[in-house]
Amino acid sequence: MKKETRYTYIMLSDTGSILTRLIKKYTKIPYNHVSVALDEELNEMYSFGRKFPRNPLIAGFVREYVDRGTFANFKDTTCLVLKIKITTEQRKQLIQNIEYFKQRKRRFYYNIFCLFTMPFNIPLKVPYGYVCTHFVAHVHERSGVKLFNKKSYLVSTIDFYQLDNVDIIYEGKLSDFQKYRHLDDELVCS
Repeated sequence: MKKETRYTYIMLSDTGSILTRLIKKYTKIPYNHVSVALDEELNEMYSFGRKFPRNPLIAGFVREYVDRGTFANFKDTTCLVLKIKITTEQRKQLIQNIEYFKQRKRRFYYNIFCLFTMPFNIPLKVPYGYVCTHFVAHVHERSGVKLFNKKSYLVSTIDFYQLDNVDIIYEGKLSDFQKYRHLDDELVCS
C-alpha cells in the first residue's frame, strides 16, 4: 500500500521588535522565531511566543495568526515559509502532539532562561519549559519527522534556516503572504 504524501509547514519570522533585534545581534541570521503550521495558508499555526502582542515577557504556548495578534502588531514582520514532506501517519501524530499542548497549555511555559543560554550554545532542558525552536523541533521529533540530528532542546533558529530537503514556498513580508497565496492560486487555476 502506497503511503500518501502530506506536508508540514514551518514559518521562520522576524517581527523587528526590540527583543528580536537583540536576538539577531547574536544569531546573525534574518529570522529568530519559528512556528509550525498544519496548512499551507498558515491558518492553523502554533508556537511558543508572546501571549500579549505588546508584552514579550508574558509568553507560552500560543496559536498564531498571520493577520492578528503579535504579527498584526508588527506590520513589517518578515518571514520564510518552508514546506516539508511527511507521511499521513506522521501528520496524524503531529496533529495529536499539537493537540496535547493545546489541551494542557497552562502546564507549559516559555523557557526565558534559554534566551540567555542559547547564544552561548549551552543546552537547557527544563520540564514543561519551551522556546519556539524547541517546541517545533519537539512536535516533529515526537511525530517521527526527523529534521535534525540532535535532541529538540538543542535546536536553534539557525538549524531551521539550514534545513535540507524542504521547499521554500514564500519569503517576504508576512502582511503580503495572503496576497501571494491568492496570486499563486490564480496561477494554478489558469
